[in-house]
Amino acid sequence: MITRRTPQLINVRILLSDPITVIVRILGRKDIGSMESEIVATTEPQHSPDLRPAGIRRRTVLLSLVSLAAGIGVTRWIDQVRYERFQGFLQARYRNVVSVRDAEVVEILVSPGEIVTAGQPIVRLKDSEFQRQLEAKRHEIESLELQLAQCQAKLEVELDVRRQQILDRIFDARLKAAQASRNPPASSPAVAAKSRTNYSQTSQSVTQRKPKPYPTIDRSVANRTGSKISPASAQPPAQLPQSEFDLCTRHIEDLERMNRELPEKISRMMGVDLAQAHLDHARAELATLESQERQLTLTAETSGLVGVLRKNVGDHVTPYESIVQLLDEEQPYLGMQIPSSRIADFPPGTLVSLVFPGKIAGKGRVVEVPPQTSAIADVGASGSETRIGVHIEPVGTLWPNLPFGSVVEVRRQR
Repeated sequence: MITRRTPQLINVRILLSDPITVIVRILGRKDIGSMESEIVATTEPQHSPDLRPAGIRRRTVLLSLVSLAAGIGVTRWIDQVRYERFQGFLQARYRNVVSVRDAEVVEILVSPGEIVTAGQPIVRLKDSEFQRQLEAKRHEIESLELQLAQCQAKLEVELDVRRQQILDRIFDARLKAAQASRNPPASSPAVAAKSRTNYSQTSQSVTQRKPKPYPTIDRSVANRTGSKISPASAQPPAQLPQSEFDLCTRHIEDLERMNRELPEKISRMMGVDLAQAHLDHARAELATLESQERQLTLTAETSGLVGVLRKNVGDHVTPYESIVQLLDEEQPYLGMQIPSSRIADFPPGTLVSLVFPGKIAGKGRVVEVPPQTSAIADVGASGSETRIGVHIEPVGTLWPNLPFGSVVEVRRQR
């Protein structure tokens, strides 16, 4: 038999024992009478054997969650107490691509983020004044080449005329030598004196006479005659005086020496050597300008990653002004700002723990603290507190491949 109880007592016991079950059953009823009967029925001990175990489970779950939260809080508190935290920025050593002259950027051959190799063209420049100098020097060389060609042509003509004259005189001297070998001996010293006088006059006429056109002589006849009366073969009789014959022989030797030296003398006289020297000098200057022209195409000194483009097409650049930055991916480092009052806590060699984006752990070592630096004012600090830059390089495992400029957490054990 089910006894009715007061609604106040029923509600108190229901709310204390299992409020969720009561609410669900109430929502399933339409009348108050049946609601009260159901409330009374649910409060009987024989119809609710699982109320106590369900409450225990709920309390167990609640205690577990509280314990977990407490453990996390304690861990974070210990971590906060154990480590100091700073912010670092992932950076890379870089090289600036610069121009060595005033120029204008006409073409940029790379884009940010592109990997380049050593010797790869990066930027093309234009220097209008330099281009004018280069073209003027090329025209000058063309003019000097034409001038040299004209001098060489005149040299050929003059050399042929002078050589013909000398060959004719050699032919005449050989004829006189042949006649001297056939003439009878001289009867008096006057003959020898006359022969010496004739030789002297002949020598002066050869050396002082201006070049005149001579009739063409058959060289074959001269050669045949010369071969018969050459000084080595045409020996006069033993009883014949040697004066006139010796003079002719020496005269022939002088003429042959003049014939050998003739090209060099005529070349100097016609200005061929000077024209050649001017041309060689101009060509050397052109080679220098062309080597400077190659400087208008800027190339990468080493492989790397294209960073910031500091100039655009059409911009003017001054000597040694940065145009493109090339980042060295193989040498990353962290740049960290610390209070100047804490500089003694980060001497070179200090090991620090790093936390990269994505909760990736790493290690680093302080390698450089600039002895002189531009102090950066600490906005959050009071007074004149400033911050100093510190460089941290990798230690141990490789750092993850992240974009340069990423924020990295730096931890230092207290």
